[in-house]
Amino acid sequence: VTELRVDRWRSAMTDAIARTYDADLGELVRIRPSGTEQPGDFSFLVIGDPGEGDASQYSLISRYLELGRRDDVKFLIISTDVVYPAGSMNDYEGHFYLPLKGFSKPIYAIPGNHDWFDALEGFNANFLEPRAARAAMSARVEVDLRLTSTNNRRIETLIREASRLRGLYGSKAGTQRAPFFELQTDQFS
Repeated sequence: VTELRVDRWRSAMTDAIARTYDADLGELVRIRPSGTEQPGDFSFLVIGDPGEGDASQYSLISRYLELGRRDDVKFLIISTDVVYPAGSMNDYEGHFYLPLKGFSKPIYAIPGNHDWFDALEGFNANFLEPRAARAAMSARVEVDLRLTSTNNRRIETLIREASRLRGLYGSKAGTQRAPFFELQTDQFS
């Protein structure tokens, strides 16, 4: 069921975010991590499907944290399936925030199929700026003709909980304006 709806959701979310910011989509999705604007090389980490919350995830965490302390590493990208099994807000603390506690650089993410199982609500609340998250989740509700348990109160609750978790764990997530992003430097796009 989710597969049939994702393209409509994604389009509605993107359009709503662009309207909310009244800006060009290219500018809205651009990320600017500190240290990437100067000439010269930099590094970043990419991990995929980390969100099991089990030994397979924790076996590599110390290495991510060690690499993340290096000066040349500017940010982390999680490419797909941030949390299992269904991208639910209830799983973010144990499967995202706790394992990455101590990673002090910006964290960006691209959702995978498991992140969409809750209509991207957990992902949007945790990775998008609150204004963008609110617009995206509200747009999805409208596309589904309000035939969902998600309402404004739930959206605000999700956004508050994500903010609480970011503060509690010192996470630098929550700065994207869409479930995708673009980084451009003089020599890299």
